[in-house]
Amino acid sequence: MAEALVSTLLQQITTIICEGALEEVRLLKGVKQDLRKLKLNLTSIKALLEDADQKQISDKTIQLWLDRLQEESLDMEDALDEWRTVLLYRPTNGAENASFLQRKVCLFLRCFSFRRVYSYHGIARNIKEINERLDEIANDRVRYQLTDTPSRLPKRKESTSFIDGSNFVGRDEVKKEIIGHLLCGTSKEGESCQTISMVGLGGIGKTALAQLIYNDEEVKQHFTSRIWVYVSDIFDESKLAKTIIAELEGLDKVTTLQMESVPLNALLERICKSIEGKKYLLVLDDVWTENDEDFGGLNVTFKRGAAGSRILVTTRNDAVSRVMRSSHTFHLETLSQGLCWSILKKIALRERDQKTCEDLTPIGLRIAEKCKGLPLVAKTLGGYLQFKTTRKEWENVLNSELWRMDVVHKDVFVPLLLSYYDLPSPVKQCFKYCASLIKDDHAYFTCQLITEWKTQGYLGFNDGDDSLWELKGFEYLKCLGDRSFLQIEDSHHFFGQYAECRMHDLVHEFALFLSRGEFLEEVVSESDKSMKMNSERTCRYLVARIERILCFPESISDVEKLRSLHIVAYDYSKGGVINGGGLCNLLNKARRLRALTILCPASTIPEEIGNLLHLRCLYLPNNLHLKRLPDEMGNLVNLMVLDTKACSNLTCYPKGVSRLTRLTQLVGLIVRVDRNDPEEFSIGDLANLKQLAVLSMKMVGNTINVEESKKVKLQNLQEVKILVNEAIMEDEDTILESLNMSSVPRCCFDTDFQMIGQFNTRRNEYQYCGF
Repeated sequence: MAEALVSTLLQQITTIICEGALEEVRLLKGVKQDLRKLKLNLTSIKALLEDADQKQISDKTIQLWLDRLQEESLDMEDALDEWRTVLLYRPTNGAENASFLQRKVCLFLRCFSFRRVYSYHGIARNIKEINERLDEIANDRVRYQLTDTPSRLPKRKESTSFIDGSNFVGRDEVKKEIIGHLLCGTSKEGESCQTISMVGLGGIGKTALAQLIYNDEEVKQHFTSRIWVYVSDIFDESKLAKTIIAELEGLDKVTTLQMESVPLNALLERICKSIEGKKYLLVLDDVWTENDEDFGGLNVTFKRGAAGSRILVTTRNDAVSRVMRSSHTFHLETLSQGLCWSILKKIALRERDQKTCEDLTPIGLRIAEKCKGLPLVAKTLGGYLQFKTTRKEWENVLNSELWRMDVVHKDVFVPLLLSYYDLPSPVKQCFKYCASLIKDDHAYFTCQLITEWKTQGYLGFNDGDDSLWELKGFEYLKCLGDRSFLQIEDSHHFFGQYAECRMHDLVHEFALFLSRGEFLEEVVSESDKSMKMNSERTCRYLVARIERILCFPESISDVEKLRSLHIVAYDYSKGGVINGGGLCNLLNKARRLRALTILCPASTIPEEIGNLLHLRCLYLPNNLHLKRLPDEMGNLVNLMVLDTKACSNLTCYPKGVSRLTRLTQLVGLIVRVDRNDPEEFSIGDLANLKQLAVLSMKMVGNTINVEESKKVKLQNLQEVKILVNEAIMEDEDTILESLNMSSVPRCCFDTDFQMIGQFNTRRNEYQYCGF
């Protein structure tokens, strides 16, 4: 990850030097020389990073050196971000002629509480201090015997490998036996439904086997209804009930969300009516809870089905099987070396000639031994080896020191490390970041993932066309998909808006292992008055789950360097709103946030949000309590994405949003169209947002002001959804023409503002399932 950071920093420094942006700063003594020295230091360190990345596996001191370099690099990136913002919005030489935006931002930045970049002298001092720290890091190269090595990028075009029935081996007998128990006769006397469990460690193939059974033709014909439910470690009976209803009734996501406030008893009654007298198969995938009471209400409901109904459970824990009172439990054993080789060679030796296959087979068999009987590891290694064309390269894999790494879970993670280290450096940090988003096999939209990568700076430094970021993001997605780190679904639309991705739970654990505490998930209980980040490293990415009754700690420590924060409520239906004072305190401390998501009721957003100079993404969707946005929103000059969809009590946007000229996605905008209002965002203000590509908005007013609407010229706009006030009688074509939006590729109108943002649901809907 450090290598990608250093590359981005070099790109930014080069841009600042080449643009001559330090016009006012260069007159200060030594600044230009210090900046060039900073670039030379980073160039020197960058040449050592691949060697250090490999050696950290067996040398903890080098691992600490890399951690230190990463900390400095992130701090430097934040500093550069501040510098560029100061310089971008600085007044011209004639300060009295400076635009309102320039004066406003410069006043804000000089009052910015970092108190580090309040003047050009502050910039110069920061450059010198960073250089001193980098000198120390660079000088350690001799002590650690680090050497220059070439970059390790894929040498040929990557091919894709997918899991399907034809690649599933080694479970025929157990599959046949389980199906036999599912189909045989009726349940025991007094039981309408039996439970069958599959137990095994992560990556052993429980879910894949369950899917094969679930889609078996004989099974399909035997059961009236089939229901698939992913349970996971956070057990929520209401959520399970809603998922079961959605499966039984074929509901879409929007309709399912409308059940949020329905009481559990009503949900269970609805399930009872749906399965009454029917022979059903229910698959509960990845069950963790050992508490018998958790399934209390559902257990009673399951008995309402017809005799012969079955429940199939997959779990890592044998105790779950006992809690579920399983009539039969199948412990999935690891695969033999031969079966692992069968999986591996189908991918690794694809399209190889017979002589090459014969030459590589002896080495391949020994490598298959290292899969430890895990099908996922065999597939991952196969994807890695398919790019290795010579016997020598295969021998290097077999003899790699990575196999001797002495850490927890080494039997599971070492094979994955091989594929990880073969990734291009920028893709490595994108993969690690997925650990904070794509949780335990939940689906996540690829476009949303790319947006997250972009806002964290993982797609490089680019102030130009937003489509360049998207193309690079899809390139990184494909790289991760080819190596099975991400499972890309709906592959026919991979480069379109409908693609989803998942991460196998074993791979998710691997990503968390790599982060070593950089990503944290904390549960906030009602009794917590304060919270401290419990991490061996500086926490940069945090998911805070608000438990039960909505609350928020009055103080949170160690959040000064947070880059991403997701505040998530366990249950919207409990009522109440988030503690405003605690949120204010948090925003006062976490000034380096680049992404902020608040998925819990809040009556207002504190004005302290205006201090988040680095913020790129702000998600505030589905908040029925939110009534206003603060005027300080206009200070978020680096903001790229703003989402307030389905905030039905939000009546207007502040005028300051018109100053956010870097916005590319604006979802849920409320715009006054009948006049240029001095306090509310008005239709003419859209003219300032020239980089907008995605827009959904509600029009407020009885008519469209022609003079104001003529100002709108959004050349980059690709998608727009408009909620039309009933008082505006013009037809859709006339409205688009009056707003200069006739040429937008994808347009649609709606009369329900709750649906704003859903016009391309899979592209723009924020993914709650990952949290």
